[in-house]
Amino acid sequence: MFRFKKREIRNGKVTKEAVIIEIDDLANVKLVDPNEFKGFCIQCSESRSAAEVCEILEQLREGNKVIDEKHLWLCNELVRELALDVKDDKWETGFAQMLDYATSKGWTENNGTLIRTHIEWAKV
Repeated sequence: MFRFKKREIRNGKVTKEAVIIEIDDLANVKLVDPNEFKGFCIQCSESRSAAEVCEILEQLREGNKVIDEKHLWLCNELVRELALDVKDDKWETGFAQMLDYATSKGWTENNGTLIRTHIEWAKV
């Protein structure tokens, strides 16, 4: 069994919940905590390179790009597709606000269609 932190930690302090795209051992992809718009990341249950993570996500939605070994540009439409079970007007508003914040920090590309996201790996 693998485990991840559920909160982001910055400077040694727990700060907030996060929208998480989780990739398990079998390369299944799901959205975890889809309404926690204060953070955003990809979590993998096994150590995969950023290129491998990108390849898995490309099978669901094209347009994702590797930035470096810890970061991807992720197509925001993929997040919307993964959120189909919870997506409503309130979700769309929260997601749009998250994108606006990310844009203000320089964490989007292509007019906000790509979101910069970091990759976390399970702790053994």
